Amino acid sequence: MKIAFVASPKPGAQRALKELSDRYGQATVAEADFIVTLGGDHMALEAFHGALAMPAKPVFAMRTDSSTGVLCNSLRVHGLIERLHAAARVELPVLQAEIEQAGGRSQVLFAINEIVLERQVFQQAKLNVAVHGEGDPMNINGDGLVLTTPIDSTGYNRSLRGPLLPLGSSLLALTGIGIRRPSDWSPVVLSDHEILDVEVIEAVHRPVQIRTTSETVPNICRARLFRSPDRTVTLLVDREAQGRLGTLFGRQC
Repeated sequence: MKIAFVASPKPGAQRALKELSDRYGQATVAEADFIVTLGGDHMALEAFHGALAMPAKPVFAMRTDSSTGVLCNSLRVHGLIERLHAAARVELPVLQAEIEQAGGRSQVLFAINEIVLERQVFQQAKLNVAVHGEGDPMNINGDGLVLTTPIDSTGYNRSLRGPLLPLGSSLLALTGIGIRRPSDWSPVVLSDHEILDVEVIEAVHRPVQIRTTSETVPNICRARLFRSPDRTVTLLVDREAQGRLGTLFGRQC
């Protein structure tokens, strides 16, 4: 078995990296059977982004030091091979954004947890938002929007009072950031088969950027957001973490 260990720069994660790689060896991500991250959720998300082109590479995350680790298993040096073989596999959806910048450049972004559209300047953003093929568009004025998958509905989305989505559900949450209009705006739960079309109104004077865990692209004029139809990533969860995630999301993973 070949394992690629990826660690945060924190001292505790670096100590764990040395101890684990000395015991189990260190493979490159390209040749590894498993990716093991050391740190917190951010390291796991970075590993997922790196594995997008290699969907067969499962990620087993271990929490170190005081890192936040909703996705993480406990750190233990002994018995790692057995834990990897016994872990449950949770297939996580990947969000896709097809964007056009104000200068006409087009680009495609991918995100594991959330996609954020947010204002770049003091003026509030003006967004024309439509669920593709359904009803009339809605004009939204505010600081921005967050489209979230179930695995991250406990994070930024939750801090914005967005809905908690069951882990493994076929749902997405669309949550506002500082929405002024419409005054009765509330978060929206969507099927993950829906396609969200967003047009930035007055994009030159009220610029908007799009942000994922790994990228930020400024000066967006249009974006189409949806669950990628042909990409997923695999999270490995041991029994202890399964119970914690099940309690957190209201079901067993």
